[in-house]
Amino acid sequence: MGVYRKTGSPCWWYSFTHKGRRVFASTGATDHKVAKLVYLRERNMAIERRATGELAPIKLCGLFAKFIDDYSRPNKRSYREDIYIVKTLTAFFGDRMAADVTIHSIEQYKAHRKQAVTAGRQISGARINRELSLLKTVFNKGVEWGLVEFNPVQRVKFFCEKGRARTRYLTAEEKHRLLAVCPPALRRIVIMALKTGMRQGEIFGLRWADVDFSAGQLGLKRTKSGMIRFVPMHSDVRAVLASLPRSGEHVFEGDRGGPTWHGARRGEWDKAVDAAGLRDFRFHDLRHTFASELVMRGADLKTVSELLGHSTTRITERYAHLSPAHKAVAITLLASEAPAPLAAPKVLRDIEIRASA
Repeated sequence: MGVYRKTGSPCWWYSFTHKGRRVFASTGATDHKVAKLVYLRERNMAIERRATGELAPIKLCGLFAKFIDDYSRPNKRSYREDIYIVKTLTAFFGDRMAADVTIHSIEQYKAHRKQAVTAGRQISGARINRELSLLKTVFNKGVEWGLVEFNPVQRVKFFCEKGRARTRYLTAEEKHRLLAVCPPALRRIVIMALKTGMRQGEIFGLRWADVDFSAGQLGLKRTKSGMIRFVPMHSDVRAVLASLPRSGEHVFEGDRGGPTWHGARRGEWDKAVDAAGLRDFRFHDLRHTFASELVMRGADLKTVSELLGHSTTRITERYAHLSPAHKAVAITLLASEAPAPLAAPKVLRDIEIRASA
């Protein structure tokens, strides 16, 4: 108990037990003495709240800020996505107190988001579930830190996602149309996605240090699973990388340095999709196209799963229907058996004997 160092964080963290729960968070201070004062202040405030039987009121936006600063940013690679979702949640819940967020208000949020339209498309249930999941995590941390009494999201039913796995992929003709209308910079990015199956974040997070021309592979160290993944370098990918200038640390540098997708390139993508006449197509569907083409050309699901970076083949099984050939091959493994001749019924045999006599 007290202050301590946490791996990967420049600040000191504090920890103490409150109402049988362990409360821990970043002090926001790099100096040990300052961190100690923050720890003592937080612990004393918790003791006072316990004595009065009341929790200090906190706004939902304040709880969001504490979650991002003390938990998401220091611990999660996807903290930028958390920030984006928090903005979406804040736009609806506004300046209300965390204690005023009820099951009913969350159901209203679900209905509001379900009716919303982004980029001409209705918000999916899966996307809303990601937002609810983050809200649930924020309240869980709030309870753990002694900031709120309970988590209202625990009793909210999420949208059903079973059987709704998306497998939208480009046909050969659609792929030709898309590449034909992409400006050069976007075309290189699309080719990377089509020939590696990399996620959007993996492409824009790719560093030159991750590119090994001699081994002919890309070493992805910043993946969704947190595991290092090696992707073989297709000849088209090698040509794309060889054509790029090494102007910075990242392979795809933005105008202001660092990887980028939002802004100009995002606008270029939307225009290209419209110009190609594609319907219901997202950037992530380039990854589906990569997997679908491999399966249709005979690649086994385990290999495709490894290339995609899936922890199990369960997710990859959505592509199984694209390769009926493996089922036909399995059937041929059965031994061939010639049908036995059918014996004539006894009545017919008796008739045949009398007729011959």
